[in-house]
Amino acid sequence: MGVKAILGTKVGMTQIFTDDGNVVPVTVISAGPCTIIRKSDKAVQVGYREIRPEAVKRLLNKPLRMSFEKAGVKPFRFVRSLPADELEGIEPNTEINVSMFKEGDTISVTGTSKGKGFSGAMERHNFNGQPMTHGASDYSRATGSTGSGTNAARTWKGKKLPGQYGNVRRTVRGLKVVKVDEQKNLLLVKGSIPGAANGLVVIKHQA
Repeated sequence: MGVKAILGTKVGMTQIFTDDGNVVPVTVISAGPCTIIRKSDKAVQVGYREIRPEAVKRLLNKPLRMSFEKAGVKPFRFVRSLPADELEGIEPNTEINVSMFKEGDTISVTGTSKGKGFSGAMERHNFNGQPMTHGASDYSRATGSTGSGTNAARTWKGKKLPGQYGNVRRTVRGLKVVKVDEQKNLLLVKGSIPGAANGLVVIKHQA
């Protein structure tokens, strides 16, 4: 099959031992199974995590329910478009799973980083802070000068300031697949990936 990616959720981190006794930190990802809803030019739309029949009306509005009925598939909690290099033989209701990966594959994982709310510049940008003495004791965690003066008379766009920290889309590339468990639909990936446990991620083959 020509689909080169799959949806999944982050389970958490653990560690495994290699045959020579080395410890490898890994992230466990519950990948798929996903169902193909429709296909387009060099991409397929897939659904992940089927919605229970009794919860469909509560979770989906009528246009979304009708779109699933028109495609002839069951309603899903998550729907995304994934790249595909070959569309021949791909039909709606076709299932994709972790069997598309093997040990040693290089992948990229995209997820949403943990949101930490409104944060100061020291936490958000790793600033050193102000002195604790010489009249600056009340501003020890302040950002200091923002660089504006009589010439510009404004703060330049992109200046590092306090604000929303986290909760942004991030991609980690060059990750290695350590183990594939097809029976449990699990991927063990060396290293960490973005997001909190149970967060949605997109796993893609990387050339």
